[in-house]
Amino acid sequence: MAQFTLINGDVIEFSNNIVTPLNCVGSQSCDRLGHIFFIPDTVVPFINAGKLAKDLFNVSKLALAKYDDTKTVLPVLIKHQQPLNLITGITIKRQFKIINFSSANIEKSQAASVFKKLLTDPAVEHVKLDEVKQLC
Repeated sequence: MAQFTLINGDVIEFSNNIVTPLNCVGSQSCDRLGHIFFIPDTVVPFINAGKLAKDLFNVSKLALAKYDDTKTVLPVLIKHQQPLNLITGITIKRQFKIINFSSANIEKSQAASVFKKLLTDPAVEHVKLDEVKQLC
C-alpha cells in the first residue's frame, strides 16, 4: 500500500485501485480511461473555479509517476500573470518567461501551507501536475 501526500496536505493510501483517506474527507471516482481520482471536499471549489487542475488528484498518475511519499516533493506547473512571490516550501526549478509558467517542487511536509499561499496569491492563475511521461 502506497501513501501519498496531496498538494493540499491531505494524506491518502492507494492500493488495488482503492483510496483510503487518512486525514481527510473526499470522493473517489474513475474516469473513462480507468484512472482513479480522489478529490478532497475542500478542493472542489478550486477545481471548479479553474485554479487547480483535476490531475493533481489523479492517484493513478501519481502512482505511475512514483510520486508517493517515498519522494519528499510534488512536482507542479504553475501558470502565473507576473513573477511568483517567494513561498517557503516551494522551489522554482524553471521559469518559462514566454508562456508565464513555472516548473516547481512543493515540499510535501509543507504542502498545506504552500497550498494556501498559492491559492491566495493573485499572480497564480492555475496549478497542475508536472507529469513524467514514459516513452516506450
